[in-house]
Amino acid sequence: MAIDPSDSGSIRRATESDLGRILEIESLSFENQWDLASFRAALKELFLVLEEREIVGFLSACCCALAKRAVIMRIAVHPDHRGEGVATRLIAAALDQLREMKVSEVDLDVEIVKTGAIGLYEKIGFQRRQVLTMNNENHEPFLEMKLRLDSE
Repeated sequence: MAIDPSDSGSIRRATESDLGRILEIESLSFENQWDLASFRAALKELFLVLEEREIVGFLSACCCALAKRAVIMRIAVHPDHRGEGVATRLIAAALDQLREMKVSEVDLDVEIVKTGAIGLYEKIGFQRRQVLTMNNENHEPFLEMKLRLDSE
């Protein structure tokens, strides 16, 4: 899916100094939140932010070059900027970088109740694989999705 690069805002790699704003967006987006240490560890992987006047969204992915696979671990957009294409632009930028890294498959998990996110991922080309449940009452069932980059 091609994204118009002339859209407002810029996508860049996240830095340590971005983590305060990232944690703010995280707290507004997820019930089960990552902590500062998790985000610091993610800085070593593919970790992008979309910045306008301030950071409005982020995406973190973990890559295994040997297996040519990646997993999108976290994606969030500040509530004031949802519906503006921020997530789509972050995913497109991440997929471009993953292609450059010769990654052939990208996986992600999404809570089954997040139908808007599932629709977005399907629009981008992710396919539903299976519904998984946790043995913990605090977790919603989630959908495992996959995108093959070498067959696009």
